[in-house]
Amino acid sequence: MSIIFFDHNSTTKISDDVLNKMLEVHQMPLNSSAIHQLGRRANFLIEEANNNIKDLINASNYEIIYTSSSTEATNTVFFGNDSNDILFSKIEHASVYNCRPTNKRIHEINVLENGLIDIEDLKNKIPINKNFLVSAMLANNETGAIQDVEEISKLTHQKLGLFHCDLVQAVGKIDVDIEKINPDYAVISAHKIHGPQGVGALLIRKGLDIKPLIYGSKQQKSKRAGTMNIAGIAGFGEACKQAKKNLKDYHKISKLKNYLEDSLKNIAGENLKIFCSKVKRLDNTSFIALKNSNSQTQLINFDLNGICVSSGASCSSGSTEQSRVLKAMGISDEFLRGAIRISLGPDNTITEVNKFIQIWHEFYKKFY
Repeated sequence: MSIIFFDHNSTTKISDDVLNKMLEVHQMPLNSSAIHQLGRRANFLIEEANNNIKDLINASNYEIIYTSSSTEATNTVFFGNDSNDILFSKIEHASVYNCRPTNKRIHEINVLENGLIDIEDLKNKIPINKNFLVSAMLANNETGAIQDVEEISKLTHQKLGLFHCDLVQAVGKIDVDIEKINPDYAVISAHKIHGPQGVGALLIRKGLDIKPLIYGSKQQKSKRAGTMNIAGIAGFGEACKQAKKNLKDYHKISKLKNYLEDSLKNIAGENLKIFCSKVKRLDNTSFIALKNSNSQTQLINFDLNGICVSSGASCSSGSTEQSRVLKAMGISDEFLRGAIRISLGPDNTITEVNKFIQIWHEFYKKFY
């Protein structure tokens, strides 16, 4: 049985171009701290990756610190800045939501039923001490809802705070211009854009400083110690280079997503809920729920039929807990328990979508 992969928001297959780049680099003993020619070669590859990342998201005014993941990058920001208060929404990724330094006050921002951050609630909760950090994601990893981070950034800076933006799910799927968003810190990840797992990046607005999370030698201007993953970084840069070329392919996916959602709606009517359908979403993401069903039962059924989907955030997919994002949106229990996420990729086909619709319809008929 061939596998149909509809879980691209969790991870993506490494591309041939990225793999070839990494294989080439892996054949050389590269350490960026060395002063000989192979050390210079390592630093050339890092700079090449820097340029590709900056070119993809218009980040020429940012310093790049490479990490093991976007989770580490976010932890570096939260623990490494001097703010007394941290504010984030209830729908943030776990790397934000569960990162709560004990020496800082944490404020959770409400979200609206449509899946967007409640900016009025943010305004009411901004502390008056002017020493605070706000964190908000550009695109939600479960619903695909695109947040108004430009407005959140503007509001934060007007109140003299710092702004951290999680760009992970958006990069490579929509056009991201970091200058328009204007964050002080931003995080991205390689494995969401057909790059290697285990490589992330923290972008810091030039002129800002931050304390390191990992101490040791003086790599990366003493902001993140440890021998750098040259092959992973080179692969990350190549993935960004290819992502810029292939960005138009993600816009084409919207046709598949719309066809899938329209087909399921025709089958189930009011027994189906499509979350965040009234707001701007990622072209590849469909978060749906069948009334009074169970998401784990659906996942098992799809898996037995060779289709990979999830019940929400991949970092929580091993858990049977209901979606924290949907709870924050105030979704009723009758739909909360039966939510699944379909996240498409550029290589998915209409034939695969039709197979999904067939399996879903057969499951639906067992209930209604």
